[in-house]
Order: sequence, then C-alpha cells, then structure tokens
Amino acid sequence: MSIFLKTLKLFFYSGLVVSLVTGIAIGSYLWHLSQGLPQNIDIELDKRNDVLPTVLFDRNGQQIGELFLQRRVVIPYEAFPTNLIQALLASEDSRYFSHFGIDPIRMLKAAIVNFEAREFVQGASTLTQQTARLFLLSHEKKLVRKIREILLSLKMESQFDKQQIITLYLNKVFFGNAEGVEASTQGYFGKHTEELTLAESALLVGLLPAPSRYNPNKNPELAIQRRNQVLSRMAEERFISHEEMIEAQAEPLSLSRMSDSTSDATAHYVEHVRRYLIEKYGYDTLYTGGLRVYLAMDLDYQLYAQEALRRGLEDLTHRQGYQGPIKSILPQEYGQLAQSEIAEHMGDAPLSIGTVVRGVVKKVDTEREIAQIQLRGEQFGSIEWEHLKEWQRTWQSETQNYGWVQSMSDMLAVGDVIEVELQDYASSEGLFRLKLHQVPKVNGGIIALNPSNGHVYAMSGGYDYTASEFNRSTQAVRQPGSAFKPIVYAAALDSGYTLNSRLVDSPRAYKTDNRIFGEREIWKPKNYGNKLEGSVTLRKALVKSLNLPTIGLVEDLGPQRLINYSKKLGISASMDKNLTIALGSFSVTLEEMVETYGVFANQGQRVDPIFVTKIEDIHGNILEENVNPTEKIISEETAFLTTDAMRDVVDHGTGVRAKAIGRPSAGKTGTTNDSKDAWYIGFIPQLLAGVYVGYDNPKSMGGTETGSRAAAPIWVDFMKNAVANLATEQFSQPPGVITVKVHESGRRAAPCDQPEQTFYEHYRVGTEPAKDNVIHNLCDSQQRLAVSEAENKLEL
Repeated sequence: MSIFLKTLKLFFYSGLVVSLVTGIAIGSYLWHLSQGLPQNIDIELDKRNDVLPTVLFDRNGQQIGELFLQRRVVIPYEAFPTNLIQALLASEDSRYFSHFGIDPIRMLKAAIVNFEAREFVQGASTLTQQTARLFLLSHEKKLVRKIREILLSLKMESQFDKQQIITLYLNKVFFGNAEGVEASTQGYFGKHTEELTLAESALLVGLLPAPSRYNPNKNPELAIQRRNQVLSRMAEERFISHEEMIEAQAEPLSLSRMSDSTSDATAHYVEHVRRYLIEKYGYDTLYTGGLRVYLAMDLDYQLYAQEALRRGLEDLTHRQGYQGPIKSILPQEYGQLAQSEIAEHMGDAPLSIGTVVRGVVKKVDTEREIAQIQLRGEQFGSIEWEHLKEWQRTWQSETQNYGWVQSMSDMLAVGDVIEVELQDYASSEGLFRLKLHQVPKVNGGIIALNPSNGHVYAMSGGYDYTASEFNRSTQAVRQPGSAFKPIVYAAALDSGYTLNSRLVDSPRAYKTDNRIFGEREIWKPKNYGNKLEGSVTLRKALVKSLNLPTIGLVEDLGPQRLINYSKKLGISASMDKNLTIALGSFSVTLEEMVETYGVFANQGQRVDPIFVTKIEDIHGNILEENVNPTEKIISEETAFLTTDAMRDVVDHGTGVRAKAIGRPSAGKTGTTNDSKDAWYIGFIPQLLAGVYVGYDNPKSMGGTETGSRAAAPIWVDFMKNAVANLATEQFSQPPGVITVKVHESGRRAAPCDQPEQTFYEHYRVGTEPAKDNVIHNLCDSQQRLAVSEAENKLEL
C-alpha cells in the first residue's frame, strides 16, 4: 500500500474518531441541557402560567375583582380575529404553520444579514421559540439560552398544536399596558379582542418589538408608523389587498379605555380589603398566591350605595351652583392650538349618549343664549341657557351667602375646559346636545352593614376612587355633631332617666379654660335656630335635637362617665373631658359611628364590622373564617328605648326624610357648626347604614346643608333600593320594657284626663309612674269640683 493511501486512511479514521467524539460531546451536552428542561410542558405551564391573582367574591359568590401584579385576561383561540392572527404571522413568523418549531431558512438569512452588518440586527426566533422564552426560560447567557430555547421549541411542537401555541403566546406577551391581548385591547381601545379592526390589530402587533417605545399613549406617531409597517407586511404576504392596506393606514388613531362600572363602584371597599390582606399575608402571597377571598359585600347593595352617594353629592353641587371651569385656555391661544394639543384637555371618554366628557368652549352666543363646545376631533356640541339655569345659584364661601348669575357669559368664556353630559345627537345639525356637568368638590362616604353579625354589605369612601383613593368612611375623622346625641341619651337612660323625664331647655353659660385678656372665655351654647322649648321630656329633646338639654345631661352625668360609656359602645376617638362632647365636638370615623349605632340596632350587643368572611388558599384550604362574637354592652331595654326615641326622630324630628323608605326605621342626623359636616345614621331591624358628607378640608357647605338635607337623602336613596326585597319588620319590644299611658305632667293618665293631654310611653320595668290612689283621688276631686260648680250655677 502506497504512503499516500496510508496517509489518507489515517486521516479518514482520525476524522471519523474526531467526528464521533465531537458528536458524542455535542450530544452529551445537548442531553445535559435537555435534562434541565421540563419533561411535561403541560404540567409546567400549569405551574408557571403565571403568578396567580387573588380573586375576590361577594357574599353571594359573585366574582367582583382580582388583585394582581400584571392584569391578564385569558381568552380562547376562537376569540382572536383573523386579522390579528394574520398581522402576527406577517410581522413575527410568516412560515409559522409550515415549520416544526424552528425555521432553518430564516436562521440562515438572519446569519447572513448579521454577518454582513458585523452586528446583531435581525433575529430568527419563531413564535414557538418566543412562547418558550415567555413561559419557561430564565435569563441565562445568550448562546446557552438559545440552544435550550431551540430544544424546548421542538418539544413544545410535539406536545401542542399550532393554535394552542399561538393562544399561549397572545395571552401572555406584553403589549405595553398589560400582559395578554385581551387586557391590552380593553386598555387601549375600550373593547374586546374579537371586536378589533384591521388597523387596531396591526397596531397591537406593531408594539411587540418594543412595547414602551411604540406605546400609542406615549408615542402616537411612532405607534402609527409601526402599525403601517405591519400593514405593509400583511399586504406583502397577501393577507390583505393593497386597497385594504391603504384604507387601514389612513385610519386615525382612536384610543378609549374600557369602563368598568362595577370596578369603579367597589374600588374603595376592595382597597380597604387589599390593605388588610397585605398586612396579614404579605405582598407575594397576595399577588401571586392565588388566594380566594370571600367578602361580606353584597354587590347589589354596593352598587346602590355608590350610585346613591354620587347622586347625593351631585345634587348638593347643583344647590351650591357652578364653581367655574376645570381649566382655561386663553382665547388668543385657543385658535392657534393644534387638534392634538386641544385633545390633551379632552380625556378619552367615548362620545356616547349619557356619558360625561370634557369639552372646550369655542363660542358663546349671548343673543341666542347658546354656547358651542368642541369635543374630540371634529365633533361639536351645544349648551342652551335653559340647561344652565340650574347652576345660577352659587355659594360664596367668603361671604357665607349665595351669588347669582344673569346670563350665559357670566358662566362660560371661550377657552374654558368644562365637563358636559351628552344628552342626544341632532343629526340634522351634526351636533350633540349637551348639559353642563360638574364634579363635586364636596365628598362623603357611606357604610351599610347587617347589625346582627357586622357583615359590611356596602362601603364607599368617596365620589370617585380614580380621583381620590382617600376613604371617607374609614379614614376621615370628622366631628359627628348631633349624631352623637343618642349615645348621650342612652347613657342617661342607663343612669336612671326615663324617656319621660323632664329636662330644662334654657340659656346656659360656662367658663372655659381659654382666656381673653386674662379673663376666662364664656361659652354660651345655643340650639339650632336659637329657639327655646322650656321644659321638655328627654324623648322630645332628642327628637328636636336640642343642644341645651343635652349639655345639661352631660353636666349631670359627668364628661368622664360619658367618655367611658362611649368607648364601651365602640368609639375609640380621643375626647376632651368637658361639656362640649355633648355636641359631638370630637373627631371620629363614619365606621366607628356606624359600629356604635349597631349596638342599638342589635339589642345592646356589639359586633365589629366584618369585611372579609373567609379566605382560602389555592388548594381550597381555609386560612381564616370570621365568625363575629357578640358582646353584651348595654341592656336590651336601653337599646330599645334609645331606638324608639330615634324612631320619633324619623316620624316627627330632623330625620323625617327617612320616612320615604316606607317602613319603620330609627335614625339621627348630625350637623356641625357652619354646616361643615353632615351626617345621617339610621336603621331597620335587618340593615344599618350611615352617611357622612363634607369637604376634605373642612369648610362650610352652605348654611342650609344640614344632616337632614345633605346626608339623609343619600341614605334614603340607598335604603329604598336595599330594602326592596326585605320583609317589613317591627322593632321588637323586650319583656323588660312596659308601655304605660301617661299624662303630659309625667304621672299616670287618669280616666278623667283629656285625650290630647295623654300619650303612651315606654319604660324600663320598675321606672314607670307608680299605681296609687292619687289618680283616683284626682278624678274624684275633679268630679266633686265639677258638681260644685254646677250647683253654684243653679243657685245663681
């Protein structure tokens, strides 16, 4: 054998050995990498198909929300419109349905392009590879990760069909405002994925390479450029015609966030629960642990409460009058602003009948008494003077009086940015007919609960959570005013007073610890309206909400005794040890006041408000279950007597508006000095609700905005809806309370008394007027006197 052949043979076998060794090494390395990959991708996806949100349910099992780090809404493949799939394929992976997880042709082309550019300028990842990366790969070194990505893609293609992989991808990929195409579509366009237009689908797909850079909210021009590039690719791939491409590229960008009225209505309640959960279970468990949280909330009641609060605050705002534009564009600047600049003032609310949107005053015609309002784009509307008249009366806080406007020009000026409600559309004129709308500056809160177990069926902390997360039901501490008086009167009843005890309503004066020029200041409290009743019963003093007799009670009981009594009922607020507490001069939350009234509604038993009834982990194990223990705080008799007096507040006193719910109820109003705070707390046997209204920075709401006028109508509005499906129940009189017919003087009624001088009153057994011969002697003496007078007349 020649030397050449021997050498060739040596090279051949050496090459074979090297190839074999190299192949074994590469194979071993690939095998080693594959061992770190999930063996059953389906199971692994279940584990990693993302951080699991905490799901919230109301008391009837209806889902009312989720707590998450990144919102995702998973939808099936059938919900993806064809144009979305085509846009995705044209932009990201045109041979998706023909390759097996990797695309060798694309990889070769990308390698050539990158080699010629001497840098990485083009990728070759298929949709399958991108899906694998989204769900199952960590951020390793690029080459190692790429190899694992290829191996995993091949494995995914063997376990899933093409539609399943696209479904995984579109439900997970980030679009700049949310994970997943459905949540993103709702966020950008205010609609569902299946409703996407061709241009909208192209815009969403165009975001994928750089979601932040192409975000249409931040960079609308770049977003449109990317959208048009995707549309061009769709035409190149023959998914759409050239004409369809041109039409879609000409479509203007229109963004509109989807409104969720349920989410808006439950926001303050959910935030209150979220704070509790994060404090007890921690951040990671709350947002990734898949907790199932069952709330005491009744979603129907919650919606009633939020709607009632909003309507009541809007009505109050109408009474206060127009308070000026949101902002103003100078008239000389208005004509020079581009449409995009004007649009910045408009917001993104959809232009549909009944919605409230922003507009800019373009023209004020004082002769025709009509104003032209520019809405978004080329849309316009008009407001007539007839629709402005309800805003003519304006409360002037500086003068503590009302001001008036006489014409449209006194209210509106060119360039004013205002809020308007779309009433209807006049197609003949091409205009929306508008009505002026004003976001209330005054705010408030409402809480409703079951007094027997403390379950909070509804709680709203303000007019609009998106404008202010501050919770005026649980966080705002304000003076309760006369809403505190039932506690004073309950303490008196527990100290030997009866509802028929006589109190004196007369002027009072007290020296205070404040000094003026060295002299102690004199406090001279007054009744509302400066009226005096003279001698009154305890019941009447509460019904009329008289300040002076109430102060007399506190003077008799002693401030410290009343403070201790209040804390026992549930008020933890700090109180000054003086007589002013009789008038609710301390600060307290609405939640505490409602809890305190719950003692009266629950026959003297106190229960804490409960927002969360049960929490389960992802496996269904119960982590906590709240069953409220009851604690006897005051006697059943005192609770009933106080409640009965508050029934009279509704029937004959400051709470008379509450009669509108059409069934027996008890309650009390509260108003502080200068009408800075207004309250109404009332209840029926099955349901207790409280309302607070006031400015966040305390100031007068207007001289007539009392608890009866500002707060009670909100309570009535809520309760009318809430009680619709509840049986009418009476407040049950306990065995320890007796009903006695008495004379207005305080003694038992006598048979000979005039009917108009007698009435029935409730007493704790043992405190009623005694049965003795006085009554009979009285009648006998009256009868003898009558006979004597008759005989004298005969003699005359």
